Amino acid sequence: MGAAYRFAAFCLLFLVSTSLFIFKPSLIDRLALRLEDTKFAVRDLLRATPVPVKEVVVVAIDEKSVNILGRWPWSREVLAKLIDNLSQAKVVALDIVFSEPQGEEDKILAEAIARAGNVILGLFFRPEATQEPTEEDLALLQESEFFRYELFGNKIGLLEVPHVEVSIKPLTSVALGVGFLNAEPDHDAMYRKYVLAYLFRGGVYLPLALQALRHYEGRDIFMKLSSKGIEELRYRDVKIPVYEGRFHRINFYRPEDLKVIPAVDVIEGEVDPSFFKGKAVFVGATEIGIYDVRPTPIDPVLPGVFLHAMTFSNFRAFHFIYSNRLADVLTLLLCTLVPALSISLRDIKRRVIIYGFSLILLAVVSYGLFSFLSFDLSLFYGSLAFLLSVVTYEGLNSFVAERNIKELRRAFSSYVSPQLLEIITRNPEALKLGGEKRTVTVLFSDIRGFTGISEGLPPEKLVALLNEFLTPMTDTILKNGGMLDKYIGDAIMALFNAPVDLEDHADRACRSALEMVSLLKELNGKFKKEYGVELKIGVGINTGEAVVGNMGSRQRFDYTAIGDTVNLASRLEGLNKLYKTEILLSEFTKEHLREGFLLRRIDRVVVKGRKGAVLVYELLEDTERNRRLAKVFEQALDIYFKGDFEEAKLLFEEISLEFGDETSLVFANRCKELIKNPPARWEGVYVAREK
Repeated sequence: MGAAYRFAAFCLLFLVSTSLFIFKPSLIDRLALRLEDTKFAVRDLLRATPVPVKEVVVVAIDEKSVNILGRWPWSREVLAKLIDNLSQAKVVALDIVFSEPQGEEDKILAEAIARAGNVILGLFFRPEATQEPTEEDLALLQESEFFRYELFGNKIGLLEVPHVEVSIKPLTSVALGVGFLNAEPDHDAMYRKYVLAYLFRGGVYLPLALQALRHYEGRDIFMKLSSKGIEELRYRDVKIPVYEGRFHRINFYRPEDLKVIPAVDVIEGEVDPSFFKGKAVFVGATEIGIYDVRPTPIDPVLPGVFLHAMTFSNFRAFHFIYSNRLADVLTLLLCTLVPALSISLRDIKRRVIIYGFSLILLAVVSYGLFSFLSFDLSLFYGSLAFLLSVVTYEGLNSFVAERNIKELRRAFSSYVSPQLLEIITRNPEALKLGGEKRTVTVLFSDIRGFTGISEGLPPEKLVALLNEFLTPMTDTILKNGGMLDKYIGDAIMALFNAPVDLEDHADRACRSALEMVSLLKELNGKFKKEYGVELKIGVGINTGEAVVGNMGSRQRFDYTAIGDTVNLASRLEGLNKLYKTEILLSEFTKEHLREGFLLRRIDRVVVKGRKGAVLVYELLEDTERNRRLAKVFEQALDIYFKGDFEEAKLLFEEISLEFGDETSLVFANRCKELIKNPPARWEGVYVAREK
């Protein structure tokens, strides 16, 4: 797949993934929320779940209390006893609304609330109502209106509610304050967040947990409001994360870590009232039959009063869930980029390993950040971006590969070695599987930077360019008695001394290489004019024993050579990129040469796949300039092999400047590295990591 296609696909995928993350379509976000919920379970497994502050206590209207005291609601005289026994608490927040009068009992409860002086009552905001509060009720409600905010603009972007259900006046008038009890679920009816404020008749009102916190601390919170909602929320001079402009994301504790006491035990004096001294007590129903339960990520039937208690503890202990949109967008970028880069790898197995490792790494990082730092890095949308990218790139890659294979097969189907054709014609039985050992000279050539060239040309021009390049190169090899073994994309593999015996096979291979390089210089004028490119090649030559014959299956096979000799020739071709050369040959080819070719000794190299070092030479055109270059380079190389890197560096730099020789510059830079990091034992051998 071309770079242009990959870049276009990358931009489109990143745009789609980011849009999904920002706009969160309901159907997709339901899946996202459920996956993100698993972070609480993983945090529990890792034993990293925070614990609520010890000052928080839940007094539960539970099954035990209902069984002993009777079904809910209880008489207000009973509740008065509860309030009296909680009088030493610093704050008592009631997850209860007393909207209907009950006669004389109202007075008893009101007196208990007044004596305690620590009670915060609940109220409900409603979208619809059959009964409106009186003006006196509304006047009392305004006493709990929140004013500690700064407004930017002319509009407060909080949800405005039209109706309210408040407790009766005798109770509200003596209470410390009131806070709303409303909760809002997500798309999937799960409760994960806590409403921080509502707008009612132009005034801002706070929930039960924040009202309890303000009175418990004896200090206020501060908000910056705008048309976007709560722009900033500060508590104890610390900026608190706000979710979607008006919510607190509840950092759930394990329910069993909350201190829960049955209401009946408090009412009947089973718990010493002094136990509640300095505590923030939340009173509410936990009995399922009363149906004040909420489905949450940690419990499908979590009592609603626990949401208030947990939120209070979150603020008190600064147990917040943090997130950062920029971090999420960068994650989406990486999750889109990794498949885009991986698709350039030809080996599908390596790509699959990278894909699997990347997903695992994303999960580990996301779960780890949440568990240990309470930082929520989106796992679902990152994984979605990654999977979308993998599917898209692999699909495009398969499509392009199929198209390219058809083009290449059509382009090269007519290339057959005349020598091999002659052998087959004379001796058809030679087509059976098998081979023989024989000494051959193997030549590999490859176009430098062909991937970039192929991405910049349409397929028809690319095929035409390859045809115009490969035809004269192949003719040169065949003219010198070589056998075209195969084309490997833009690479050529040729054999000399197989299947036809050639006594001077090493010379013929070197002559072919020099002619190929010279011929390409002539062709580049035409290539530049017609295709806008100039080609460069690297050639590797090696001589030695190889197994030569028909390789493959009975249904399909090719006449070729295999073995270490072939592998080394291929490695030498690749080393041209390292040494900035055009033709490299091994010491084994040098030993077989009969003609006086100009060679420049280059290095002792351990190539990938071999243990022993090989002496490598560069084959040069025999000119006065090249003879002088080879001589002075040899002198510098001897000093380098002796380990005198300072002197060698200076000589290589001089040669590079005098002759414009890039190979000398390679050695000068290597000397710098060796001076900086001297080897423990210098043997003058370079280990090539690349192929």
